[in-house]
Amino acid sequence: MGEVRSIFGRPFLIDPDAAPGSPDAKWPDPPLGQNILTDHAIYHSREHFAREWNDLWARTWNIAGRESDAARPGDFFRFDLGPESFIVVRGEDGALRAFYNVCQHRGSQLVDEDFGRRRKLVCPFHSWCWKLDGRLERVTDRETFADAVVADEPPLAAARVATWGGFVFVNMDLHAAPLTDYLAELPGILDVYRPEDLVVVKDVSATWPINWKIGLDAFMEGYHAHMRHPELIRLIDDYHFQHDLFGRGHSRMIIPFARKSPRLPDPDALTPELGVLLAEAGLDPADFAGRAQDLRAPYIAARRAWGERYGLDFGRYSDSQVADDWNLNVFPNVTLNVHPEGILVMRFRPHASDPETCHYDVWVLARTSPVAGFRLPFYMDAPDADLSGQAPRPARRYIRHGEDGMGAVLDQDGAQLPLVQRGVRSRGFGGVRLGYQEIRLRHYYEEYHRYLPAR
Repeated sequence: MGEVRSIFGRPFLIDPDAAPGSPDAKWPDPPLGQNILTDHAIYHSREHFAREWNDLWARTWNIAGRESDAARPGDFFRFDLGPESFIVVRGEDGALRAFYNVCQHRGSQLVDEDFGRRRKLVCPFHSWCWKLDGRLERVTDRETFADAVVADEPPLAAARVATWGGFVFVNMDLHAAPLTDYLAELPGILDVYRPEDLVVVKDVSATWPINWKIGLDAFMEGYHAHMRHPELIRLIDDYHFQHDLFGRGHSRMIIPFARKSPRLPDPDALTPELGVLLAEAGLDPADFAGRAQDLRAPYIAARRAWGERYGLDFGRYSDSQVADDWNLNVFPNVTLNVHPEGILVMRFRPHASDPETCHYDVWVLARTSPVAGFRLPFYMDAPDADLSGQAPRPARRYIRHGEDGMGAVLDQDGAQLPLVQRGVRSRGFGGVRLGYQEIRLRHYYEEYHRYLPAR
């Protein structure tokens, strides 16, 4: 094991007794250096943006959507990434395929909908038609084309597609390592949550005036919580996150719930936010007045009882998995906030042409229960979600930057991050200086620069 640092005299260990190799165990911190990251042009340079497209995005596995959105033959969804667009479609043979969303005649995109169902893929411009497996079926008025022009029966251009945990991944590199290798340790950490069983209950997308990495960086650390999220630190211990660094740039931080920040005065005082957390778990906050340091064990027990009440199998989870937010980064651009009842997914996609604009997607994936009264806890920010298992998938909602819809905490970040985007352009900015609470960023950029070596 590497050195486990401590702050306020406490180690960064959620469970000091966790056996090596267990889900909660602290992973060793590799040597990552102490240099100041001076290449802040990566956040705004158009030249770097072009390099990034060819050397990072075109070579990595990217989360495109959910298998449930292409469950039946003919079901498809569209996935836009930078200047590219893909159609992920279920074929008549049951196979899932990904095609570039472009007609091989004159280049029109084939689909404009987010989701849909089709028996064929027909170009809306001149009606050329492809089967769901990408083979050409029809060239309209074929007799007017020279044989040499269409003799190759041009198929739709394909990208690689693979699935894990109900997520669909797309890769433009036909020779890339398999997804199972790319994900490294993540399946071993996440499989117990059975993410493939979750359903989409919230789907929101916004365009933010920031580079996509400015957004991603903020969700790989909790150092900013005391300034940006004052209500959050009244129910989580923002100073004692456990940070774990995995292969291929992936990482985790475990965010302790039911234990308020040591930055706050009067450690025994029960905050209103802790009261809500307890009440949702079925406890009476009045029983814990003046006992804020004694909440973890009763909260975990109550959470297990809550799960049993609604037919959710919490028995397979560790205490930390039951209580805490397991925040995982899936390289290069996705954060998963994982709980037994669901996952908050955040994805940052690059703009097609502007390095200082990105598309920020938020999904809430949830378990369902036939038991009346089942609702997601407030921290999932989907209070009106129908969790009966009978509700249709919600449509994707598009909102503007600054418009409510992401959730209170995420909207707070949205107000701050454009200030970072403007600041990193300053001549007066000497570079990014990272502390231990930001070790995941240092780990992330180690992997990032393997794809994009500094020049």
